[in-house]
Amino acid sequence: MVNRRIVNYFEGLTVICVEGKKIERFLSYLYKLKIEILDVQYIDRHKVIIKVYHCDSDKVLNMKTTYDIKIIGYEGKVKLWLGLKKHVLLLVSIIIGYIFLLYLSNVIFEVEVIHSNAKIRNLIIDELNEKNISKWKFKKSYEGIEKIKKEILNKYKDRLEWIEIENVGTKYIVKVVERKIKEKEENYLYQDIVSTKSAIIMKVEAVEGEIVRRKNDYVKKGDVLISGRIMKGNEVSKIVKASGKIYGEVWYNIKVEHPLFYQSKVLTGEKKRVYQIQFLNFNIPLFDFSPYKEKVVENTNVISNPLIPFKIVKQLQKEAIVEDEIYTDGEALIKAEEQAVKKMEDSLDEEEYIISRRKLKYYIENQKLYLEMFFKVYESIGEAREIMEITE
Repeated sequence: MVNRRIVNYFEGLTVICVEGKKIERFLSYLYKLKIEILDVQYIDRHKVIIKVYHCDSDKVLNMKTTYDIKIIGYEGKVKLWLGLKKHVLLLVSIIIGYIFLLYLSNVIFEVEVIHSNAKIRNLIIDELNEKNISKWKFKKSYEGIEKIKKEILNKYKDRLEWIEIENVGTKYIVKVVERKIKEKEENYLYQDIVSTKSAIIMKVEAVEGEIVRRKNDYVKKGDVLISGRIMKGNEVSKIVKASGKIYGEVWYNIKVEHPLFYQSKVLTGEKKRVYQIQFLNFNIPLFDFSPYKEKVVENTNVISNPLIPFKIVKQLQKEAIVEDEIYTDGEALIKAEEQAVKKMEDSLDEEEYIISRRKLKYYIENQKLYLEMFFKVYESIGEAREIMEITE
């Protein structure tokens, strides 16, 4: 039975409906013509449904008879083939669409270099462009990416510590870690301690050398504070390696801005799970009949393929409301001043501090308050400078 079904499938069957008087006579006539009837289903005395091999169907249809004969279906390979012919346009579209998606999934649409230093970002982008990793170029293989990473690191071994090129859909995300070269500590055989900036000296702690500038003296950048030349009268008696700490009052102008209008999202506590189709830059929610106006979402991939920019994700959506924060001029001024102070404090070392501060000016433009502040800061101002000319 199983073998017969397999044969029937590959041969292909035609299902024919026959109507008329004395159906048995019609069936007998088919047997005489050696047309094999594979199945007979009697509907009533004058109607029957038969199955014959597809190769015999034309013989049945072309019989000269008073019976009403019509094809009502097909089985096996004939049904498959006719179905393919009927939906050929759809099949061609699917094939072309798949090829197109395959093409798109192997093309780079965006390259993003993540680093705070614009020079490093531009350097990496230029290197990647030279190696054909740029917009509208084809993606590289894993081995190709590893080779490119190694070449860039070898080329810039003094500037780059680590590089990672991650393929996310049709985008390359490049993460870079800059090599931090420890600044060479100046340690000369003979040296002066000089001022790094203009300031009023507030404290001098000399370990070695001769103090040449005292507390409350005004100094400019480069002025000698502790000299390595030890004087005796008007002559240099000896030259040493000057060392010590000098603190001075230094001045800064800092500019900041703060918005008068600010929006923030606050969660309401309502949440739901929604399935969503993501294709390229399009997001299509499924059966989400009451979408949240504002929301915070967390995505979990259900179906995804790194080769095709198509995925189905499950979203945990948390409803949110947008709250507007509106500042008066006075409130914005207070916030801006706090921001300026923090900016100043973040630039100071442990022993350094703000002596005083003063608002210089502020103005409002394009819904923002702009503030300029003046700071007096207690700060270390000494650094070593080599004594180049030594007189015996």
